[in-house]
Amino acid sequence: MTIHLPKEVETDILAAVRSGRFPSVDAAMTEAASLLLQQLAEAAATATSSAAHQQKPIWDRILERTASIPDEEWDKLPTDLAEQHDHYIYGTPKRPPA
Repeated sequence: MTIHLPKEVETDILAAVRSGRFPSVDAAMTEAASLLLQQLAEAAATATSSAAHQQKPIWDRILERTASIPDEEWDKLPTDLAEQHDHYIYGTPKRPPA
């Protein structure tokens, strides 16, 4: 396999070999390729995890996000919130109870 690198990259790799950081250019390129493959695998895993999260039903996502809200906070909500939501959201007068 032949790899064509930009001159500055090639120069930096050769300098790393000369400094003793790598025993050879092949060793340096093997490490670089290994790091690239690791990053690609991590990116694929992240994409898969993100896709799996997006495939959850909306009610599961809501439950996950609200799980950390203490019961005391839920208790502060009006008991007629669903029935009178226009009043609480838009400030319209309350409707007579059904």
